[in-house]
Amino acid sequence: SNYYGEKTDILPIVQELNIYESIYNNAITGTLVIGDTKNQIARLKIQGLERLSFKVQTPGQTGLKDTIDFSEESGDPLHVYKITNRRMVSQNLMVYTIHFTSREFMRNLRTKVSQAFTGTLDEAVHKITKDYLDSKKTLTFEPCGNSDKFTIANMRPFDAINMIAKKALPEKSDGVGYYFYETTKGYHFRSWENMCVSQGRNRRSEEH
Repeated sequence: SNYYGEKTDILPIVQELNIYESIYNNAITGTLVIGDTKNQIARLKIQGLERLSFKVQTPGQTGLKDTIDFSEESGDPLHVYKITNRRMVSQNLMVYTIHFTSREFMRNLRTKVSQAFTGTLDEAVHKITKDYLDSKKTLTFEPCGNSDKFTIANMRPFDAINMIAKKALPEKSDGVGYYFYETTKGYHFRSWENMCVSQGRNRRSEEH
């Protein structure tokens, strides 16, 4: 849907869908390769303010772990931020790539954190994720063994969380440093050791 709330079904012209997630990235990204025979891109007037909604399921499966849900109903549509690789393949076919990312990535660009924090570091990360990124996604976390009093002044939320992650010490292991990353199932704040040996059952989530 665009800035004016107009919705367009682009499924018939989608040639390829890619979603990228990594423990080194604070937000998921992805691409849609479009094969456009009706000059949809000109009519849509894509400006980088559009939202992209879809739901993908493994054939024959209906469980949450088999579903990637970025639909309007889930409350988590993605955001288009650029278009690349426009080329005329034939007289009637234009191919191009739409790049998208999560809402939190876009929110991070427009928000700064200026606040004093007291308590465990995972609590600070949860507060920044909720209050500054305005995220309603589940946060899977490993409890931190260290508490601190510190002030963050005029930093983007991802930068603030990454700074905290470097200082975080796991409660039940000797590891140092955490990773803050997004997958199609939500956000994670965990150490390398925790990712290797557990499913990260500690979760905080907000109601949509």
